[in-house]
Amino acid sequence: MAATALSEHERAAHAHQAAIFRAMTPQQRIGCALRMNATMRRLLALGFQSRHPDWSEAQICRAVADRILYARTG
Repeated sequence: MAATALSEHERAAHAHQAAIFRAMTPQQRIGCALRMNATMRRLLALGFQSRHPDWSEAQICRAVADRILYARTG
């Protein structure tokens, strides 16, 4: 997959975000990561629920776990 060059605006935004994270304490960074993880799980569950309204809560939880466990990148 070909990498696309970032625009000047994107580079500036990334640098700004990195500075924000560097200014956080380790506890704040962990808290942020945990909140992002919870949000990701909630969004996945809502997506499965909307596509499969007949699924039980257990089936949705399993689908979320499987998506995370077997996710591939690249």
